[in-house]
Amino acid sequence: MSKWPSFRDLIIQRNNTLSRYPFAMLSAALGAVVLVVAIQQQANLREHINTNGQSLMALTLGTLLFLIVDLYAERHNVASSRKLILEMLVFGVIIAYYLLLPKELTYKNYLRFILFFVTGLLIISYIPFVKSLAGEVNAFWQFNLAITIRFITSLLYSSLLFGGIALALFATDYLFNLQIVSPKLYIQLAIFVFGIANALFFFSGIPKNVADLETKEDYPTILHFFVELVLIPLVFIYLSILYIYGVVILVQMELPKGLVTYLVIIFAGIGMITFLIVYPIRQQKNSSNPKKTKRLQRYHRNFSLSLFPLLALLFWGVGKRIQDYGFTELRYLILVLAIWLTGIHLYLLISKAKNIKFITISLSIICLFSSFGPWGVFMTSVRSQTDRFMQIMEEHKLVKQGVITPNPQATKLSSNNQKDLQSILSFFIKRNNLNDLQPFFSNNLDSLIKKEDSEEQKIIKLYALLGTNVTGEYVTNLIESSTRQFYFQTSYTEPVRDIKGYDFVLKFDFSTQKLRKPAQSIYTIDKKEIRLKVDHTQNRLLLLEKKDTLVNFILNPLLKKLIERANTQRNGMPNTEMQLIEEGKSYKAKLQFLQLKVAQRQDGQSRIQDFKAELMLHFKKPKPKYTNRF
Repeated sequence: MSKWPSFRDLIIQRNNTLSRYPFAMLSAALGAVVLVVAIQQQANLREHINTNGQSLMALTLGTLLFLIVDLYAERHNVASSRKLILEMLVFGVIIAYYLLLPKELTYKNYLRFILFFVTGLLIISYIPFVKSLAGEVNAFWQFNLAITIRFITSLLYSSLLFGGIALALFATDYLFNLQIVSPKLYIQLAIFVFGIANALFFFSGIPKNVADLETKEDYPTILHFFVELVLIPLVFIYLSILYIYGVVILVQMELPKGLVTYLVIIFAGIGMITFLIVYPIRQQKNSSNPKKTKRLQRYHRNFSLSLFPLLALLFWGVGKRIQDYGFTELRYLILVLAIWLTGIHLYLLISKAKNIKFITISLSIICLFSSFGPWGVFMTSVRSQTDRFMQIMEEHKLVKQGVITPNPQATKLSSNNQKDLQSILSFFIKRNNLNDLQPFFSNNLDSLIKKEDSEEQKIIKLYALLGTNVTGEYVTNLIESSTRQFYFQTSYTEPVRDIKGYDFVLKFDFSTQKLRKPAQSIYTIDKKEIRLKVDHTQNRLLLLEKKDTLVNFILNPLLKKLIERANTQRNGMPNTEMQLIEEGKSYKAKLQFLQLKVAQRQDGQSRIQDFKAELMLHFKKPKPKYTNRF
């Protein structure tokens, strides 16, 4: 009968883990510390990671690399001196990776990190067996089952530990009214628990005597039920849906929807997991239940055969989109994954050995080689989108000696080319890859396009280099449709107003949703008509008497100042920040905005949309009698 481990046993287990994986644990702990410090110092964690995430990414990959070295050295009895050399190489790789990362991380850096991370996880699955790739298949299966179960168990332990400590902190803070526990503290606690304690739990459960696993024949009953009651029914559900959809699009001769590629990949993934889980049962020669073994063998063969028509559907869908819109990173990875799935299932159908190591080994090689080089995901995507860009430019005779040159004789972009061109420019802008387009422009793009410009502003500036005879009204429409909305509200909400120095207060509101022409209200003062006119196209508010302008409020300086403050404050603005004072020949007026909505176009122009305001008036002559007529 098993017993709960004593505190001494836990200390011994911890020390053994630290001695087995010292640098892997150190790297994981440092990564957690870096993230905790980032949360403590920065209010915006995402912004901090974009500018300071290099160390976190390097330490995460370092944890995987050190674990790979430790597993390899432990399994193959590598001498301490050789292991130290390998660890020094890992240190060098981590430092080089850290130094090669740019100051500001981009989409490219994150995607390459993910590819490296997945590669590392896959290598961990087979590194103890790298010297016997053809043999020890059962040990390989048992090893990966053990670390998978250990990973799930570690997450459970860590969740319970975090929940217990968090509850204790909450209870202490609440009962004793300490008010020292903040949401930030809970996040930092979670990082420590899941970054350090979880790593310690996981590493301590990695099998040590890997060679002994080859003779192990234990097969968890729960896995058998999981396959028969969960995975296989899911496979049949996905299979039915995808086959029915395939028949429908063949009858209607339509291009498969983009989502179908993900469904096929999910279906293939579930099937692959099912095959891996039942692998030991399928390989049993003297099974106690030969019918079950045969049934599982037939299931896998039938699954692989049924997958090929769906893979053809996948190739059709992604191939057509690549033909029409070129490569992107996602389309590249989907295509490579589809090719890998086809090759793997052909191997599993044809090969008698059906070595499951080939699955993780081949996928790790593909992930690694996709991350760099002219054949890789990034250069292939850039090359494809650059070719599409130049093709559109050449079609409209905008290329002269390899450089984009405005041409008065050039034809206007078609609607399809406009959308394609915007998509291409957006591709480069989102990835901070405008330098890849620089060779095709005589203008210096770095000086033309500012870092703080929005994506739409950058596209508009690039369109301007082509000439209005080519872009037509497309840029105008883009400017009009791409706006940022700002809403400001003053703290001036008292029911009683101090109007010292003024004679009257006029309350009024305005909305462009109700009115598309200059709006005005008419007031009668001493038998004279005074008009209050709002010209939202020019951002002006005028006080008129017949044809004479008494007061002219120009709102643009106020709008500019408010938008500049928009990132720090929008509600509860001081009264003085939302008011204007103007003086005419016979009137003095103060315009106090209570609420104000502003739309800023991508060319930088701003327009008032809605507002509620009060206008205070002072007469420099005897007060006339006052009436109001709308």
